[in-house]
Amino acid sequence: MYEERRNTFSIRDIILQLLMVVLFTLIMIWLFPTKSYLKDNFVGKDELQSEISQQLQSIYGRLFADNIESMRDAAKGYFTNPRLPQKIGDSVTLTLGEMIDKKLVLSFKDSNNQTCDVNKSYVKITKMNDEYQMKVQLSCSDYEDYIIVYMGCYSYCDSNICIKDETTTSKPSTPTTSNDDKNPETPVVNKKYEYEYRLDTQNTYSSWGPWSSWSKTLISPNNLRQVEIKTEKETTGYRTETYIDYETVIEYKTQTTQVQTGTRPVANGTYIVDTQPASGGSSTQKVYGNVVTSTTAGGYGSWVYQGYVTFKYSPSNTDTTKYEYVSHKTTVDCSNVCQNVTTYTYKKYTRSYTAGTTTYSCPADYPNQEGSGSGTRCYKYVTTSTGYSCPSGYSLEGTNCVKRETKYTYEPVYENVTTTVPVEVTKAVEKTKQVPIKENVKYYRYRTRKQLTIAGTYYKWSTNKNDQTLLSQGYYLTGNKREV
Repeated sequence: MYEERRNTFSIRDIILQLLMVVLFTLIMIWLFPTKSYLKDNFVGKDELQSEISQQLQSIYGRLFADNIESMRDAAKGYFTNPRLPQKIGDSVTLTLGEMIDKKLVLSFKDSNNQTCDVNKSYVKITKMNDEYQMKVQLSCSDYEDYIIVYMGCYSYCDSNICIKDETTTSKPSTPTTSNDDKNPETPVVNKKYEYEYRLDTQNTYSSWGPWSSWSKTLISPNNLRQVEIKTEKETTGYRTETYIDYETVIEYKTQTTQVQTGTRPVANGTYIVDTQPASGGSSTQKVYGNVVTSTTAGGYGSWVYQGYVTFKYSPSNTDTTKYEYVSHKTTVDCSNVCQNVTTYTYKKYTRSYTAGTTTYSCPADYPNQEGSGSGTRCYKYVTTSTGYSCPSGYSLEGTNCVKRETKYTYEPVYENVTTTVPVEVTKAVEKTKQVPIKENVKYYRYRTRKQLTIAGTYYKWSTNKNDQTLLSQGYYLTGNKREV
């Protein structure tokens, strides 16, 4: 049924609706000021600002309702059959940001001149049994609410699908007759509804009272108290400050000078004072060399089988004997007291161990040996020909015997002599002074006012969908209704 009537909703209708929404939004922005505009242009005029804000509250409510209707109408044109959920219980959602991107609506601004949330504001279509439920949610900084309407292919639709009109009178159905009913037509009773209106009020206050005297007592502002603050430089005390002053005084200081008291010898080099020819000679020395050490490692032989052996216990293996378990049996021994005796049978293996040996000997170039074992030393005799010998007091240098002597020179010796002399000295002297402490001191004064009314939200029901009495008082339709 929906598919057959789809093409009756033209592109021209969508464009006309968009143009109407844009034009209406521009007119509203031009005609009505925002809260921030009032705050900037009426600072200090509290009574006038409060009165204007109360008068504009109903207009802001109407603007909010109009924005929800714009989202509803744009969604009605967008959700054609291919875009609607197909199964009962399924839903599709179109956010305000997506509607703006698709040029279905323009962005909305609230009474604070802030753009409404494009993610929290959305249209959600849910498939019911024989119609669709549309939830339109609008979330702004000053207010957040939603409406629920129903869509379907009703007899009064101008297109393939339209919004359900709860106030439309149903067309009379074909009458039926019976033996007890002589009236050929049965009238259809119209349903009646009440519509919900909402009024949002703000706090109202009296005029501000006179200012109090200035005081150092900290006072915090609030909704009923206005505070002014001034800062003055004042002396709040004194502090002791240390400074350095310079003075010239006479001080006696020791003065040291050098005076020559004698001389001392200083070595001035070593010189050869005599040379004597040397006579030939020789000497014999005992020279030790390395010892040759030979070590044979010890070890075990192969295991040799020795036959079967029996034990009444489990034998232990050693490095030269081991046992391999074969079997065991239990018998009764009644030689003294009858008891069970277990006999174990093993294969026995043995092996021998040969210890390692170490020998020490001398090589051919050091044939002589003294000591034994690890104390063995090998040596030989070496005869050295000196060629020359020197008399006492001379040393051999090359082929000459040389005697060396040291020559000295003398230098003066000085001693320090200390005397006391007067000297003018400039000294730093630490002094103190009292310095006043200057600090910023805050003074406070305040004035107060009284709260006359408290902000709140009020609801009323009316059978008139355009109740001018309620609308003139600032109420606006919420979109909710109930049958009466």
